Amino acid sequence: MVLRSVILITVIMLAWGQVLAAEPSNTAGATENLDELITILESKTGRQELIEQLKTLQKAKQQVKDSNDPGRLVDWLDIDEQSSTLTREIARQLERFEIGENEFYRYLAAIAAVLVFCLWLYANRLLARFSEKKLVKLRRKWQLGHHRFGLYVRIQKLFGWGFGLLLLLYSLNQILEISEGELILGLSLTELMSQFFTLFFIILLFASIWETANTLMELALSRSPHGRSSRVQTLMPVIRNILLVVLGTLAALVILSELGIDIMPLLAGAGVLGIAVGFGAQTLVKDFLTGITIILEDLLQIGDVVEVGGRIGAVERISIRKIQLRDLEGIVHTVPFGEVTIVDNYTKEFSYYLFNVGVAYKEDTDKVIEHLLQIDKTLRGEDNYKDMILEPLEILGVDQFADSAVIIKARIKTRSHDRWAVGREFNRRIKYTFDEHNIEIPFPHQTLYFGNSNLQIKNAEPSEQPSEGKSQRQQKAKRGRRGDSQDEVED
Repeated sequence: MVLRSVILITVIMLAWGQVLAAEPSNTAGATENLDELITILESKTGRQELIEQLKTLQKAKQQVKDSNDPGRLVDWLDIDEQSSTLTREIARQLERFEIGENEFYRYLAAIAAVLVFCLWLYANRLLARFSEKKLVKLRRKWQLGHHRFGLYVRIQKLFGWGFGLLLLLYSLNQILEISEGELILGLSLTELMSQFFTLFFIILLFASIWETANTLMELALSRSPHGRSSRVQTLMPVIRNILLVVLGTLAALVILSELGIDIMPLLAGAGVLGIAVGFGAQTLVKDFLTGITIILEDLLQIGDVVEVGGRIGAVERISIRKIQLRDLEGIVHTVPFGEVTIVDNYTKEFSYYLFNVGVAYKEDTDKVIEHLLQIDKTLRGEDNYKDMILEPLEILGVDQFADSAVIIKARIKTRSHDRWAVGREFNRRIKYTFDEHNIEIPFPHQTLYFGNSNLQIKNAEPSEQPSEGKSQRQQKAKRGRRGDSQDEVED
């Protein structure tokens, strides 16, 4: 039934087209088709059947459209209709200007069009500056970031350039008669300008979603008591990155669809490519999943001092794939989340500074502990350190007997990032206090100990010790006497 309707409507349209644009030689065939159409319409039964067939065809066409096209964003928002209406109005206004046939006036009009284009660009630049000043006041009023709503200014600049260039090309084409049929790059003014406005509205729509989402997040953070917390500062860049990727992907798909590119094969190819990349880039997937897990479980935050992947430093930046650390020397370490198996967080909620105080074996450890407690009491009473220290010094006791010292272990609880400042000041005061009370802080050295011995060495008197010259003369005399005696024996 549907097929018969399609054939019938096709025949009717062809016949009607031939009637309108037929040459005299084809008039006879067009007249026969027209007579057949008139016969069908004159018959009540034929007319009713034709109406039913048209309804069936319309219904089938709508079903096919609904199954193949679930609905485009531009159709839902009626962007195409708005763009076409605006384009027709602009074209109607431009057609009111007519240029004579004189060549001089044509070139003069072309120069004027170029000058108008330059003035348009200058006015667009002034408008961008004016918009930026208004946005600065709005940011200060709402306490937003210095770059918020800046995307609108950039879009306005690009739109001004594109719209001015489009009008310039159309004007030059009309004045100099470069192409026929008001064509620019193979497209008529209506088609080109309608496409331009449609793309502009799409970009403006997604930019508004992006700016609105960021504005709401910043307003919520500025009014929340936890807006400046490290966890929020850690999660916000990740949320913004995810939102940017999603909006960018959707905007690209809508723009490609509006340009006439079928995105269904593109999505299918992207799915196949995603599977291939997933197998070949397992490390990236591992980095992403591990990073999401670490961030959601709040294992580390921006500003924490951590040890991950064999590197120690303060967390400066966190993305969905890697973590960036800066150590005490200023070296930046970038560690992928896939290499993070253990996270050592030195500044999670609070910290302890651990002391290993070594004193000589001869010292009274009880008195040493009293001095340590006095130092802690004095330090906690000072304005510079009383807010840093959360609890008094905890003496753990004599921990070990080292080679040259007795080790007393203690620890002090501080705020998360103040452990090193408190520990250095405490060590400085330990040194001054021990020096003041003559408490020995041993350092590695060697002592020779002979012990008790029964062996007594008698030292000879200086007069009884023969000199080296005298001993040598006595030995020579003895050898001389032995030689003389041997000679006598031989004789």
